[in-house]
Amino acid sequence: MTVSMSLRPGWIVRKRQAFGRRGAAAAKHPAATAAALEMLQRGGNAVDAAVAAAFCSGVVEPWMSGVGGGGFMVIRLASGRTVAIDFGMQAPAAAAPDMYPLAEGVAGDLFPWRRVQGDVNVHGPLSVAVPGAVPGLCLALERFGRLDLATVLQPAIRAAEEGFEVDWFTTLAIAVDAATVRRYPETARVFLPGGLPPVPADSPTPRRLRQPDLARTLRILAERGPEAFTHGEIAEAIVAAVRRDGGILSLDDLAGYRPIVVEDAPAFPYRDAQVFTSPDPSGGPFVAEILGGLASVPMGALGPRSVDAWDALVSAARAAYGRRFAGAAGAGGAAGGPAGVVGPLGAVAADNGGAPAPEPHESTTHLSVVDGDGNLVSLTSTLLSRFGSRYTVEGTGILLNNGMFWFDPEPGKPLSVAGGRRPPSNMAPVVVVLADGSAYAVGSSGGRRIIGCNAHLVVNLVDFGMPLQRALEAPRVDCTGPHVLVDQRLGRRILHGLARRGHPVVEVEESFYPRFFASPTAAGIDPHGRFVAAADPFFSATAGGL
Repeated sequence: MTVSMSLRPGWIVRKRQAFGRRGAAAAKHPAATAAALEMLQRGGNAVDAAVAAAFCSGVVEPWMSGVGGGGFMVIRLASGRTVAIDFGMQAPAAAAPDMYPLAEGVAGDLFPWRRVQGDVNVHGPLSVAVPGAVPGLCLALERFGRLDLATVLQPAIRAAEEGFEVDWFTTLAIAVDAATVRRYPETARVFLPGGLPPVPADSPTPRRLRQPDLARTLRILAERGPEAFTHGEIAEAIVAAVRRDGGILSLDDLAGYRPIVVEDAPAFPYRDAQVFTSPDPSGGPFVAEILGGLASVPMGALGPRSVDAWDALVSAARAAYGRRFAGAAGAGGAAGGPAGVVGPLGAVAADNGGAPAPEPHESTTHLSVVDGDGNLVSLTSTLLSRFGSRYTVEGTGILLNNGMFWFDPEPGKPLSVAGGRRPPSNMAPVVVVLADGSAYAVGSSGGRRIIGCNAHLVVNLVDFGMPLQRALEAPRVDCTGPHVLVDQRLGRRILHGLARRGHPVVEVEESFYPRFFASPTAAGIDPHGRFVAAADPFFSATAGGL
């Protein structure tokens, strides 16, 4: 079956990969990339740079991540040791399987759960899970960084105090979810001045979005450390607001949160390369599964223009996603084989008349760093949905996650709510070390599309020998729904070839919005020993070198 969208001219967008003598970095916003390079300039290592970029990202991409969220990171040290840190969100201790009153129908956001009355598991205080960003990032800094927290937080503090430039992407990001944001007065006050999304200035002087409350919160962290977030005045402000407005988060939840450090990150061979990724409950094991499905296929000999290569990649991805979704489906869903509809999450797209459904509410960012010693960091963080819970704690500037939406609101299901539980996540930061001496920290944002994207990046680097920027820009497919989405840049020969192999393909246009594919960044050491970074050309992502 082949479904074709209306004919469009298609975009041709390129970015230059960045090179550096002392390191390189790539993040989804120029200010976050600059924060990473500033730390390298100050003598910090890749961990210092990544933590600075992550805190800064939470200021300049507040709808994507922040101190109210969580994530995963993989740290490849120059010594050859690789560590993974899980600082994902978890359910408050008081969470219970029957805490959400069910309604008829299916939730219309990221997951096909039963709808909950008032969507209180999607947004608002009752959707808030225990955030892990501050404990996780600070732990990474303490154990593996060189600089102190006050120094590393300076770029984020400046960005919050002075404001960041409102560009077209800022306007788009806010406008997409403005209807829900408007329901929460404190969030609307910050992001909808005058009741509308801010727009870029029509003069050389940029319009800026300032967050003075968040700047004060970051200053408290810089002065008093992460304990202010988990035990002190910030914790008290968060809990008081959330519980006043109907949430269940407690001071014990914040104080008791612990990042999980995996001293030897999950690793597996792919050809003559070694791939490291994040552990369960992240999507890392499924990156490994997709690549494992290609082990017997001579992808390099087939080449990136071969229908056989694309058939193998699609089949491996669909099989892996089918098993992943089947594990989450319970009695309500089934997973098909390579020629069927994969998994219950396909119900979201199927309800859209058969057309592929973009994920306008995703809220995730990814950044990658390499330093002059050869240390690498791949870091993915999130609020889950765009703007997370849409709930901002008054006086702190902290926009909280809606991590409880990861759980199935129906009792008795494999992913039902349980106190203290960490839900499965699609985040899957990767480090790949090749036989030629090159090594790269790669990853992406994009909800469930992350897993397939990250596996495909490894294929581009290992099998096809692509330069880093080319590996990120190359056309891709996505296998997370009832159809296989095929980038129109691949051409009709591959599209029809996949259809003849039994794949239900849909041609889509890779563009700035809506997005049908995950959005990657990467940094590393190329075969010539140069430090290099690359960024998604269809996003406001930026790569830079020092």
